[in-house]
Amino acid sequence: MLSFRVFFQNRKYFAPAFLYSCFSLIFSTWVIYIPFVADKLNITEGKIGGALFFTALGSLSMLPVSNRLVDKLGVGRQAFFGFVGYAIAIYGMFLAPTYPLLCVALYIFGTMSSLFVIALNSLTATIEKKAGINIMSGSHGFWSIGGIIGASAGSFIAGIIRMPFLHITVLVVILISIQLWLRKEYFHIRTQHFEKEKHGKFPIKPLLAIASISLIIMVAEGAIADWSALYLKKVVMMKGQFLGLGYALFSVGMALGRFTGDALSSRLGSWKMLRISIGTALAGFTLVLLIIPFSTLLGFFIIGLGFSTVVPEVYRLASRIKGIRTADGVSFISATANVGFLTGPVVLGFIAELRTLHVSFMVLMAFVATAFVMALFRK
Repeated sequence: MLSFRVFFQNRKYFAPAFLYSCFSLIFSTWVIYIPFVADKLNITEGKIGGALFFTALGSLSMLPVSNRLVDKLGVGRQAFFGFVGYAIAIYGMFLAPTYPLLCVALYIFGTMSSLFVIALNSLTATIEKKAGINIMSGSHGFWSIGGIIGASAGSFIAGIIRMPFLHITVLVVILISIQLWLRKEYFHIRTQHFEKEKHGKFPIKPLLAIASISLIIMVAEGAIADWSALYLKKVVMMKGQFLGLGYALFSVGMALGRFTGDALSSRLGSWKMLRISIGTALAGFTLVLLIIPFSTLLGFFIIGLGFSTVVPEVYRLASRIKGIRTADGVSFISATANVGFLTGPVVLGFIAELRTLHVSFMVLMAFVATAFVMALFRK
């Protein structure tokens, strides 16, 4: 937990890391209200999946714009304004009175997500390079902390007050206010200050290999985030007040893994770390598929523990590829990971519509097994 102390000993590391918590607090709040929105509009799993596709579409459509803005605004400014836009965009899904307008709202949510996540990960990589310190895995740990709070406390609050609009408004006002206070620590940072070197041909092949693993894992992570509550409700038959526990325990596992990930990576190396992590996640999927409440919840925790270091490691690997700027490598992985995270729920929804949610999670396990095989044959 050494990296955890690093953040709280220096506000210049804590401020950008806390953006990850803000990101996941907004996202996990949306996750726990997906069943509410589905019931409100009377739509099936397949239609939910179709609507969530527009989030991925919005994210994809903004990739070229996101990269240009990073150069023009600087990663610090884009990270701040990207978060503000992302936080405000959550209102759209709750205000949408019809299914088509829900799709429009999710498209806008996806565009804001793309602007934010690319800038945020580029900001972290830039700080790492400038300071000569590993904080990528620990920074992602703050995402998990936000997920724990958002899914557990948020689910409890949602069950008591039953006023989604009030819940969201209080959360958004608090988080934006905190970032207005913390932004001076990162607002001025620009990638160009630290990465002026130019390179030749873009090394796309090694980057694609790393991005493929990231894509697969984030497909699974996004699917768990959006569908864990419905899986516990419809497959495991758990009561409403416990539906947020799957994602909460998943986030606990993610947090524990990420705050030890930087130290373990330096000992084991990135590729060995990836193989161990993905193998652990596969064991967790086995428990989830048993459809026993305790084993399913334990399985979500173990999957989180396994997934915890995968994305930080692929960012680290991408930043070390010869012949590529750190910002370019991180931007490519950020885009790929974000698309995977947003596409996973769509895939799961369509499979659930054709078969069942249980079958959907079997397919997810097969995807993760593919990523394990890919990592197995890398050095």
